[in-house]
Amino acid sequence: MKRGSFSQGVFTLGIAGLFLAGFFLLVTFGAATYRETVEGQGENNRTRALVSYLSTCLKANDRAGALSWEACTEQDGLNGALLTIADGDSGYALRIYQWEGQLLEDYGPADGPLQPEDAQVLGETALFEIQERDGLAYVVTDGGEAPLRLRSGLVLRCGNES
Repeated sequence: MKRGSFSQGVFTLGIAGLFLAGFFLLVTFGAATYRETVEGQGENNRTRALVSYLSTCLKANDRAGALSWEACTEQDGLNGALLTIADGDSGYALRIYQWEGQLLEDYGPADGPLQPEDAQVLGETALFEIQERDGLAYVVTDGGEAPLRLRSGLVLRCGNES
């Protein structure tokens, strides 16, 4: 009898160990999947927030002569667009540009030098362009693009167009 109860005890412990191992594997895989899901959702939210912020900022300053942009080259120290939003007739402007993988917002004299070391970081993006298609401007970043339907009826024109 003793031999039968010993083998039953070992069998019971083996089954309990198997369930415990299965439980730990389930928790480990579940936690990894949850972490990946949350990271993906966070990245999606960051990229959407960046495009939404740009769209909202431009629409809030939509008045005649306030918005302009120019395409920059690496010679200028920038690679992409330099978006300028004039602050009325003060001579100052909000300038948005991509610098070293980050989208920056800089406030200063409209014709003054850019100061990326003092600018506020809006988000991470390797791409910042403004494209014009069919008379409509689009702000383009890594996270996507947003059409700019300006209420003033003006088309956002590139400052270095002839």
